[in-house]
Order: sequence, then C-alpha cells, then structure tokens
Amino acid sequence: MTGRLRRAVAARPALLGVVGAVLLLAGGSWYQAFVTPPYRFIDEQAHAGYVLELQHGRLPSIDTPIDAAAGGGALQERLAMEPERRRDVWVANNPPLTYLLAVGPSALTRALGVPGGPLVGLRLLNVAATAGAVVLAYLLARDLAGGDPTVGLVGAGIVAAMPHLGFVAALGFNDGTSLLATTAVALALARLAGAGPGPLDGVRAARWLGLAAAGAALCRPMALVYAGAAVLLGAAITWWRRQAPLPIAAAWLAGPTAVSAGWWYALSWARYGDPTGSDALFEKFDRQPGAPLPEILTTRGIWESNLRTIATRRLEAPLPGDPYLWYQLALWVLVVGVAGAAVLVVRSAVRHRGGRSAAPGRAPALPGTAWAASAALATVPLVLVAQHRAGGGTIHPRYLFPMLAPVSAAIALTTVRLLTRWAGAALVAVLALATWRQTRASADWLADHPTGPLGSVLVGPIGPDLLRVAGLVAAVAGLALLLAAIAVSTGGRGRPTTVAPS
Repeated sequence: MTGRLRRAVAARPALLGVVGAVLLLAGGSWYQAFVTPPYRFIDEQAHAGYVLELQHGRLPSIDTPIDAAAGGGALQERLAMEPERRRDVWVANNPPLTYLLAVGPSALTRALGVPGGPLVGLRLLNVAATAGAVVLAYLLARDLAGGDPTVGLVGAGIVAAMPHLGFVAALGFNDGTSLLATTAVALALARLAGAGPGPLDGVRAARWLGLAAAGAALCRPMALVYAGAAVLLGAAITWWRRQAPLPIAAAWLAGPTAVSAGWWYALSWARYGDPTGSDALFEKFDRQPGAPLPEILTTRGIWESNLRTIATRRLEAPLPGDPYLWYQLALWVLVVGVAGAAVLVVRSAVRHRGGRSAAPGRAPALPGTAWAASAALATVPLVLVAQHRAGGGTIHPRYLFPMLAPVSAAIALTTVRLLTRWAGAALVAVLALATWRQTRASADWLADHPTGPLGSVLVGPIGPDLLRVAGLVAAVAGLALLLAAIAVSTGGRGRPTTVAPS
C-alpha cells in the first residue's frame, strides 16, 4: 500500500471500507454476469419477459406468452427448447418494481446488441441492487454494535464475500432488489428499536420503516410478509416505549404499503384467488403439496442443505479439499457467531443497567431491543420458505437471503469483540478466497454443462474478455481496500469506538 493510499484509508476507513465491500461484491458478480451464457438458468427467460411486457406498456399475468421476437435470437432459441407452460411470464405473480427499474437498462443492452439483449440489463440491475444491500448491511451491523465501524465493515464483508449471494446477484432475477429492500426494512426496524447514531423521533422512525416496507412489498410477495412482520414489531415497540401516538405511528407504518402496493395484491387476488398467486402457479406447474409445515421446520437436512449452498456454493464447482469440512466450518461459525452475539448483548445489558455509561476505552452499550427485534425478524424467512415448500414450491436457498445481514452482524460482533478485528479480516478473506476459487471454476463448469448446441449464443460467455477481467480486477481491489480499512479501523475489542456518520 502506497503512503498516500495508507493515509487515505487511515483518514476515512469506514467510507473506503464500504467502497471496498461494494467493489468486492459488484466486481465478482459483474464477472459472473458476463461469463454466464444468456438464459442459462431457467427463470431468467420469464423475468426478462416481464421486462419486455412493461416496455410495451402491458402488465403481464402468469399466463402471458413471453415476447420472444422482442427479446432477440437468444431468447427465441431458449424458448424453442422449452415446453409450452415455460414460454409464459410465470414470474408475473411478483410486483412490478424490479422490472420497472430494469426497463431502461434492458432497453440499453438490447439497443447495443449485447448477446442476451434485455436480460443483460436486468442482470446488471441485480448486481447494482445487491451492492446497495451491502452498504445497508454495513449500517445495520455498525448500528447494532453500538456504532462500531469495525463490526460494520466485517459484517458488510461477510455479506459481500458470501459465495452464493455473489452468484445469484449476477443472474436476471429479482433477488437483488428484494434483498436491498428487506435489508432496508431490517435497518429501519433496528433504528426504530434504538440502534443508530443518535435518538430518532418516534414518528420519523415509523415513517422510515413504513417506506422501507412499501419498497419490499413492491418487490416480492415473500418480502411483503417479511415487511409486515417488521411493521408489527415496530408497532409493538412504539407502543411499549410510548415513542409516538400509536394511531399516527400505525398510519406511517402501514400507510405507504397500502397506498403503493395494495392495488397489486388486490389485482392478484382478483386474478388468481389469492394475493400472492402461489396456488395458481402450483397448479400451472402441477406441483403437489409437500409435508406439513411443522415437519419441514424441524427437518434438519433441509436447513443443512440451504446453509451448505449459501456458504460454500457458487455454481456446482466444489471447494478444494473436503466439501463436508467446509460445511462444518460454516456451521460452527454460524452457531458460535449467533450464540456469542447473544451473550454479548446480555452482558452489555447487565453492565449498563440503570443507564450507566461505558467506562473509558470500553465498547459502548449494545442496543438490546434492536437485537431482539432483529433476531425475531430473521426467523421470518425460515417460516416463509417452509410454508412455500408445504404448499408445493421448491426451496431455493436465495429465499433466505433476508437473513444474511442480521446474521452477518451477529457473526461480526462476536468475531471482533471476543477475538480481534484481525479475526474479522481473516474471516472475510477466507470467504473471499472461497468465492474466488469458485469464480475461476465457473467458466469451466458452464462450458461443461451447455444448454444449447456448439456455436450457439446460449453456450458462450457474453461480450469480450475485457469485460470479465474488469470485474475480477475490481473485486481484488475491493477486497484489498476492505481488509486495509478493517486493519486501521478504530473500533473493536478494547478500542475506543466512534460513530461514523450515516
């Protein structure tokens, strides 16, 4: 590190560390977006079809045929390989926000003649939205740690380096915008519950949570339920603490969602008989109900499989060495990290009982109510995924992504406070190296598992090599910047902590 760069990082470690975390995620996912052939993963064709319908000024249903001619040769070729029911915009049970945001980028990549056309614009929107979620993950971890920027940087680094997140962020799905919105919900709830750089007026806190909830409701039905749980928690905390008149707070908590997204769920109810369209989708694809909800929730193998995928998988390329060992390491980090955070929060509450301030040089009090609310909210995706499976749906690990930021905050807090910031940096580095190993292998895996004939646009990477190399360079630079920022950060165990500006 040059002297000038060292001084820059030392002067504003939090800001530059967040920039590094964003580059780490965005660079790796940028590479993945261009190395993955168009429409390689089946849902992409339907998501792109949704964007095309909006470009024509039409709001599709789950039975609207995908406009193959507007999508270009790659989409036409992909649809020709599919049965009739997979030639519709079957993802149109999702609200339109993601696809409205993708109208411009998709039109641009289509006009530029990029292989894959409108899909590439949707992929890049997904990358950008996920990168935004990394920024919010920093704020959440920092605020839950009482303003400790080191914990914030480690938390953001864990999210940015998570192997499966970087992979999903690169595809033409709606997971990036959904993760951005649900992380905003988690942050707004934590601040309403007392976390953050300063006291927040009760009505203002309710307003921010209500707006974040509305954004989530406009991204995905599961995100609506997640946001609804946060709103209920926020209302309970507001009533308990008497932070604001409950009718006014309730209006701000629920009003934005009712005004901006209520029409969509009413329309879905009229179209499909339920506000999420799930039953109609299960019928469309001949899905049968799964096991009862309690059985799914208590089936260990389901959750082990999801954790293994999120923590150790990018594509199907295995990590070097024993994959089971990698999974066991991830499991222990999760269990110890969450348990350690619980111990730290309880210990902080005992030490600061009666409003006593922290001793000089000691870490500040942890916002116990905010941690309790975050923990309760983090369990919601587990129930939603289990309920989806019970109804006949497929369990996708990406449906659990709303848990990432709160869980990463807990792991970061335990690592930095019980060990050192160096342990946090090491954890981020190990995750990044695991992702790097699978990123390099992804091109080989994709080449070995083509979805079309040799020479087809469906089997090769998108664009020139320089595009992909630029992403890898950005990711490496981002990791270096993030690790340097963690190394010089002023937070952590036994160090004075300052609150970084929001």
